[in-house]
Amino acid sequence: MSKSFKLDIVTPVKTFSFDDVTYAKCPGDKGYFGIMKNHTNSIINLTEGVISLKLEKKEVRFSCSYGIADINSDPSDDLEDKVLLLVENAEEIEK
Repeated sequence: MSKSFKLDIVTPVKTFSFDDVTYAKCPGDKGYFGIMKNHTNSIINLTEGVISLKLEKKEVRFSCSYGIADINSDPSDDLEDKVLLLVENAEEIEK
């Protein structure tokens, strides 16, 4: 059974899509929070900061502005876990 989930970072002009996220660290209004597969369903405010994603084979980071995280993860249904990070602006941080 896979420990990864789908995650999209959506801005008004661009979408970044990932199918193999194992962990996401996001800037919330009460500090940074983490997301893993089977996270409880949530809608969380995002603040300006850095989104860090651990994928199955690499890590990527994005600077982001304010927005919301919509986490849909219910182990009782047959749907795949999906996380939407809806932000005003996001740019990948080069290593």
